[in-house]
Amino acid sequence: MACLGVRLVDSGDGGVVLQNTAKSSLTAEVNERQYEDPELVELRERAPQQKKPLLELKGDGVLKYRGYLCVPDVVGLRDRITSKAYYSWYSIHPGSTKMYHDIKDVYWGNDMKKNITEFVAQCPSCQQVKVDH
Repeated sequence: MACLGVRLVDSGDGGVVLQNTAKSSLTAEVNERQYEDPELVELRERAPQQKKPLLELKGDGVLKYRGYLCVPDVVGLRDRITSKAYYSWYSIHPGSTKMYHDIKDVYWGNDMKKNITEFVAQCPSCQQVKVDH
């Protein structure tokens, strides 16, 4: 039997709502690799002692900052997240501002905005159509 990553839920008015339950493989990798980043390991240890908690350690062991998934600083992971968002079928060459807002809805990482801006600046297609103001 194949799992499609969807769930049917009673809408309450006699209808049915389809919920997407599929998890991104990148999200799963972020969860698993948080233990490889020494800075996140240290933050994980300090999370329970916070007076005003910005960091939360979820029951499944995942570290989040203000509800956003903390992306570890491990080789290639942040670039893959940025690349996947940039070359998505739903947002082709979105530009750094749009991309930052899309990514920050799920992920948090140090220098995320700067990394996204640098990534977009390297795109040859965007540089060819960039308009001088």
